Amino acid sequence: MYIEMEKKYSYNQDDYEKIVKNCKFEWIKDIKDYYLDMPDYRLFKNKFYLRMRNGIYELKITTINDETNLITSKEIIWDDEIDDILKNEFDISIDETSWVLFIDTSREKYSYVLWWETIIIDFDSFQYWKRYEIEVVSESKTSTEVDVLIEEFRKILWLESFYDWEQSAKATVCARNQNLEIYEILKI
Repeated sequence: MYIEMEKKYSYNQDDYEKIVKNCKFEWIKDIKDYYLDMPDYRLFKNKFYLRMRNGIYELKITTINDETNLITSKEIIWDDEIDDILKNEFDISIDETSWVLFIDTSREKYSYVLWWETIIIDFDSFQYWKRYEIEVVSESKTSTEVDVLIEEFRKILWLESFYDWEQSAKATVCARNQNLEIYEILKI
């Protein structure tokens, strides 16, 4: 398990060009996410996001700081560990879940080193829109330290985009276009 802290922003062509010019290109790939839940959406309601990404299970357990918009996620990628968490938290197993939302994404990944920390920038093109996220993966940094790091990075590159809660979460936006019941749960 590792901790991912990130902020998500509306797509802005000027920001895109600044990042491409100043950051190290990592890769471009297509990502196919199948989000899984129970018929009562108990995982989504509790900000547990179980997905199969390109054939591999991942579980993200997420919290958001409403003041800074910093999203902190514990990400688990081992099937046995995911199953243990689901059994302990919800008394279910991976096999009992079913597909509720599909998200098809093309992602461009860049990196930037600031103060000996690697900052990852993901540009995502979804079925319905584009956005980007700035993230730091760390087990030792506090959320305040990561927030300062991300904001300093934005100042250095003169990034102008803004946070838009409605556009930031891919599952929320895709749910709005695929399943209104899930959208109502996710937008809370």
